[in-house]
Amino acid sequence: MKDIKISIICLGCPKNLADMEYLMSKTKKSILVNEDESEIVVLNTCGFLKSARDEVFYHIERLKDKKIIVIGCLSSWFDEKIRKKYPNIFAVLSSANYEKFEETILEVANEKRNFLINEEPEIFGEYKGKKLLSSSPFAYIKIAEGCNNKCGYCLIPYLKGKYRSRKMEEIITEAKDLIKKGIKEIILVAQDCGYYGIDLYKKKSLSVLLQKLEKIPGDFWIRILYTYPERVDEELINTIKNSKKICKYMDIPLQHGDPSTLKSMKRPDNTKKSVKLIETLRKEIPEISIRTSFIVGYPGESEKAFLTLKKYIEKLRLNLVGVFEYSREPHTFAYDLDNQIKSAIKKSRRNSLMKIQQKISLENNQKLIGKREKILIEGFDKEQNMYTGRSQRFAPEIDGIIFIKSAKVLRIGTFINAKITEANEYDLYAKAISKN
Repeated sequence: MKDIKISIICLGCPKNLADMEYLMSKTKKSILVNEDESEIVVLNTCGFLKSARDEVFYHIERLKDKKIIVIGCLSSWFDEKIRKKYPNIFAVLSSANYEKFEETILEVANEKRNFLINEEPEIFGEYKGKKLLSSSPFAYIKIAEGCNNKCGYCLIPYLKGKYRSRKMEEIITEAKDLIKKGIKEIILVAQDCGYYGIDLYKKKSLSVLLQKLEKIPGDFWIRILYTYPERVDEELINTIKNSKKICKYMDIPLQHGDPSTLKSMKRPDNTKKSVKLIETLRKEIPEISIRTSFIVGYPGESEKAFLTLKKYIEKLRLNLVGVFEYSREPHTFAYDLDNQIKSAIKKSRRNSLMKIQQKISLENNQKLIGKREKILIEGFDKEQNMYTGRSQRFAPEIDGIIFIKSAKVLRIGTFINAKITEANEYDLYAKAISKN
């Protein structure tokens, strides 16, 4: 049988990309081509927000002449009614059935429809390789699926089920494989990395995992994304503090600064505890870069609550902050709450917070001028005629970048030393000193 030509559209967060790379390693009978040449399009969906779901159906409408295999977060939404409406959807595959990915491609190529949806996905299978879908020197490793948090605004537990940790041995095997392939930054992703191991090992095990990953030979970074504040304990802080490979970087979703709003969000409402945590992190790891996210316009967010959030942001003075407008999602607690906030108010509040944070970020970045940083080279910007890269302070795709001047040719995927020369609200500029 000739190779089946497939293309992929991968929507959503890095967790979806990690899944897609895992799935592509499983297929031996297909080749990856551009969309115009493909027989089948694999659509990896995100269902977190309405805008994400709209994007999924935009692609389905756009690809009427293609056979589509739907996978990812939104797969459980594709009931008989939707499948009848879109005859180009030939298969739907939930994460519990990813082992049947190649089998499904073969069936679709032979005009057979297949809808494998399981609302209780199994624990991760054995790692047997990964096909990287980009030439970037970083790669994501998913360490868990699902979420046990019951946040009032969030659809993830409904879409992905309960938190399920992946076996530590499998994660380490994948990390070793990626490092052998030349990857210089391993990024651990889960809905809440700090919860890792509680279901599988009956205790928080992120620190143990990090310590084992650090023992893998080689010059590389380990980055953790998404660790909720209530999971950050002394052991984790010390593990990061004492490591030469773990990035001095934490993404800690705080969501709001007003206790009453946090309580309605079904989040821990002790903002004083969060302030204390930030202070402890800065004291124990002075060079740490801290990112967080906030939600504005949650139902019932009064003007007083919003002003409390503004003061909270000004007090914390964090390095990196994302502000999101609340999105009313079905199947969430907040969907049926009274006092839904108007879109114009949400937009105004977001803009107000971003202006405050831009000033804070600029001041924080300007303090770095003159400092020497280890930078991972990722590309070359022809417009600026400068190399681009990141230090430990920036995560890829969500944070800023560093533009580097160099008299010598720099190789992508290598570490160099550079001195920071300029800074703006988001990005840094540097001059290369020497290779490590």
